Amino acid sequence: MSGEMEAAGALATAGVVGAAIEGREGGAPGEGDCPNCGTKIVGRFCSNCGQHAYPNRKLTGVIAEFLHGLWNFDTKAWRTIPMLVARPGTLTRNYVYGKRARYLAPLTMFLFAIFLMFFAFSTINPPMNVRDNEVEVTQQDLTEAREELAQVQAELANARAHPDPDEPAGLEISLAENAVRLAQAEVDRRERQLTEAQAREAERATERAENAPVQINIDRSNEAATTAPETPATTPAAADGAAPPAAETPAAPANDNEPEVETWQDAMRAIGANEDFVVFGGANQELNERVRQKFQNPDLALYQIQDAASKFSFLLAPLSLPFIALLFLWKRGVTLYDHMAYALYALAFAALLFSAAVLLGGIPFVGWGAAWLLLALPVHMWFHLKGAYALGWWSATWRTVLMLNFAYIVATTFTVLVVLLGLTG
Repeated sequence: MSGEMEAAGALATAGVVGAAIEGREGGAPGEGDCPNCGTKIVGRFCSNCGQHAYPNRKLTGVIAEFLHGLWNFDTKAWRTIPMLVARPGTLTRNYVYGKRARYLAPLTMFLFAIFLMFFAFSTINPPMNVRDNEVEVTQQDLTEAREELAQVQAELANARAHPDPDEPAGLEISLAENAVRLAQAEVDRRERQLTEAQAREAERATERAENAPVQINIDRSNEAATTAPETPATTPAAADGAAPPAAETPAAPANDNEPEVETWQDAMRAIGANEDFVVFGGANQELNERVRQKFQNPDLALYQIQDAASKFSFLLAPLSLPFIALLFLWKRGVTLYDHMAYALYALAFAALLFSAAVLLGGIPFVGWGAAWLLLALPVHMWFHLKGAYALGWWSATWRTVLMLNFAYIVATTFTVLVVLLGLTG
């Protein structure tokens, strides 16, 4: 639930940021001087600083401004999004060549779409651990907490023995005492969690032992000696000189106690425990050890990777820029600004498309066809290139083919970067 709330907060932040970048419509036309810069006001805005003629001072105006900034975007979003979906080339070309008042800026549209995409992905329920998603605390975690406690205790002793004369009296000691209390609370928490985890593991071991199949070993020699007087000396088969039929031996039951990988979390822990698992070669043993520790807590590692992806999503545009410029290296009259505007609008559409596929995928009787929406991406790319750069159908076609390959390279590079940043950060 915390992931959904965090994503919703990020979406609201995107709306407010977008409104701050784009501005909003004013109220009724005003008269007199601007309260901000003193310029004579003619209309709804100051011609010098752009402030509203009549700033809203009502308490309800705070809520109105928030909702306006989140959903209205100065009404530009409702003109930009349809153009981005249906006529992306016209939108990009109009914005590049100066028709900008009616549309959201490429960066604003990109930020809004990215935040919306991460909000959509937060609605997906991750695969749960068969252990009810318990927090696993290892002995190493407890040892690290105790080392941290010892360190802050040493700092407290040093502060009491050698107080800093430049600090206010007692401040350094008070801060050190608070740090000791927090470290002690962390040690107590991890000891409690480790004890509970060990108790749960003991209960599971007991259950496995109780549910294990019982194997009965029968001593055939004693059984034969006991039943010999009651059985005939020979059987018809033995009388004819043939060997007696062999006794059927029951098949050995499967060993239910063999360890097996239950979830992807267990697979990650097994990978991290492998001594041959090395991410960074050479002398980067510290980074390798940090990655190993992250693999021991897969749920936390996944969260940190998702957090890195949201924080560094802006890298998608600069990573795409060299590939786009390469496609138009010999085309005159095209600048890097044009490529950046195209990249931001294209990435915004891709984010909106992924968001729609994810949200529709959770609807019964509709979700099975949500993945087919992704086929619209190459079609949209063809129309976007053709309209934004005024290309012919053949020029747009071969550039679309190359752009799809470049998009795969950029997506792979970005994925590797965010995984490394998430695991080593």
